[in-house]
Formats: sequence, C-alpha cells, structure tokens
Amino acid sequence: MAICMPPKYAVIPAAGKGQRIKPYSEKVPKPMIQVLGRPILAYVIDRCKMAGISKIIIIVNPESQIVNNYFGDGDALGVTIEYVRQPRPEGIGHAVSLTEGIVDTPFAVYLGDELYFESDHNGFIRSFDNNDCSAAIGLIHVKDESLIRKNYSVEIDPESNLIKQVVEKPQVITNDILGCGSYIFDEIVFEAVRKTPKSMNNEIEITDTLNTIRELGKNIYGYFLGGSYLNVTYPEDIVQAETLLRKDSDGVL
Repeated sequence: MAICMPPKYAVIPAAGKGQRIKPYSEKVPKPMIQVLGRPILAYVIDRCKMAGISKIIIIVNPESQIVNNYFGDGDALGVTIEYVRQPRPEGIGHAVSLTEGIVDTPFAVYLGDELYFESDHNGFIRSFDNNDCSAAIGLIHVKDESLIRKNYSVEIDPESNLIKQVVEKPQVITNDILGCGSYIFDEIVFEAVRKTPKSMNNEIEITDTLNTIRELGKNIYGYFLGGSYLNVTYPEDIVQAETLLRKDSDGVL
C-alpha cells in the first residue's frame, strides 16, 4: 500500500565519535566539528527544515552533552528537537530502532556527518508520497568509484527505480551510483532491524536492514538527488567541505 503522506519527522544519528577524523574529534563528536563556523550537524538540520521537516530526533552519545547544549530544544532554529541516547556504538540500524514508539511514520533519516550541495531533498521527501514503497534511499551519480567503495552500492531497476540489493563498502563496482546516507522509512523498518543479523563489527548496519526490508517483500525506492555530496570522514574532508561551502553556500542542504 502506498504511503499517503510525506515524512514529518527526521531522525539524525549523531552518536559517532569519529575515530578517523582525529584530531578534530578529540574534544567533540564528529557531527559537532565546525565547518565555516558552524557544526556539520547544523547544516543537516537546515536540510530538514528546507525539506519541510520540523520535528527532529537526534541520536546522541551519552558521554557528550555538547549536542544538547548547543541546539537545545530547537526553538531558536524553528524546529522541535528531542534527544535519544545510544548507550554504545551498535550501528545506524540500531540507532534508528531506538526511536520506535517515539517517531511517527513515515520518517526521514539523515546521517549527522554528511553535506549535500545543490541536491533535491524536497523532491526526495515528496517521492515517498508517490511510490508504493516502504523505504527510499538517496542516490547520486559519481565519477569517482572510491566514493562508492566508502559507502554502499545499489542494484536498481532502471525503469521503476526500485532497489534490488545494496552492498556495504563493495569491492566490485557495477555502476556509477553512490548510495547516500539519506533514507525514508515506514514502520516496517523496526521489524526489519529486529530481523537484521549483526555485522562482523557487532553492529546492525543500515544497509543490511535495507536488504532485510526487501526480504520481507517490501519495495525500496531509489531517488536520484542530483548535485554533489560529501561524507565528512577524514581530516582532509574538512578542507574540502569548507571549499565546497564557500563555492556554493546558497546551494548547500
């Protein structure tokens, strides 16, 4: 059955400590690293607002209060923010599951360490209103295969844009499609998380949960966001992020 309403909630996993981006993350969690005077997480919240989402749940590390102290209840930003603690790193799928019973469905999920430039997130949110699916993922065409290897790849039906399979950090690249950390889920995601086996890192990977959704017989829609994207992972990514923001500050989401 098609979903007849766009998401009103966004869940932002922001509990990661950012081991690979030290020394920037020695004093703050990675989503709170500043880029041009603002935390990365602030740009993610901007993206939610521009997509018409005003109710936000941020998944935080219980060892750090900096996110709560900086953003508060969100009133100053024109949004409503709730905080949910993830006791220990158990993967994005686990982080999403912590919102069961709190979030209304369908809801968006935006990772707290990603920046997008000139991408169509309004269209992404609306796409869920027009397709018979239980999940949607944001996609971008890229020329650099290494970007796909760092994230995930997809097998997609070119006519329907329905996803056949996703592969976390693939070794073999079969197309130029990068899977991004932008998702929409209906209530099936919570059942899927419970049925998702843990990875070798003892975490519930969101990509494995996506495949479980497919195994449950539900559709996943792939939406091409356009523009460009940066997953802030390594120290050199900070410089690149600043360069991209200076180049196109009006187009960032």
